[in-house]
Amino acid sequence: MGCGAGSNVLFLARSGFEAHGIDLSPGAVRAARDRASRSRLTVDVQEGDALAMPFPTARFDGVMDNGCFHTLPLVRRRDYAAEVARVLRPGGGFLLSWVAREHTPTHGPRHRPSLEEVTDAFESRFLFSRTQFVSFSERDGPSVYVAWTIRRTAPQPPPR
Repeated sequence: MGCGAGSNVLFLARSGFEAHGIDLSPGAVRAARDRASRSRLTVDVQEGDALAMPFPTARFDGVMDNGCFHTLPLVRRRDYAAEVARVLRPGGGFLLSWVAREHTPTHGPRHRPSLEEVTDAFESRFLFSRTQFVSFSERDGPSVYVAWTIRRTAPQPPPR
């Protein structure tokens, strides 16, 4: 999701996975395809919107987002969660990484989601298996949260 120049897609392909990527930027898609070609790797990288992906329902066993979700407008984040759930088979894994609210420098996404906001967007469709806060120095990059989730096989039970 939001594969950019394809670093993660290429890593997955090198590791033996059937790898697909999608990004809104034509330049990023070109760069990912060029890098794959130079590396002699077979990947499917498409230009497209993460809120309306050109993939069939339940197409993937796993999905990865390393920096797309936190760039979306607040009002579209539940739509994004629904779209990820649509393309991921029930029981499939979703790895999500986002710039942490605790990251305070001026650059980076304007609204850095809290863990509560992320669970609010995803929990009805995903079971949070593990969540971790990773603190970096400004020199090394922004502090992030990483969540490993599993696509629910049935809707979350209503609160008691």
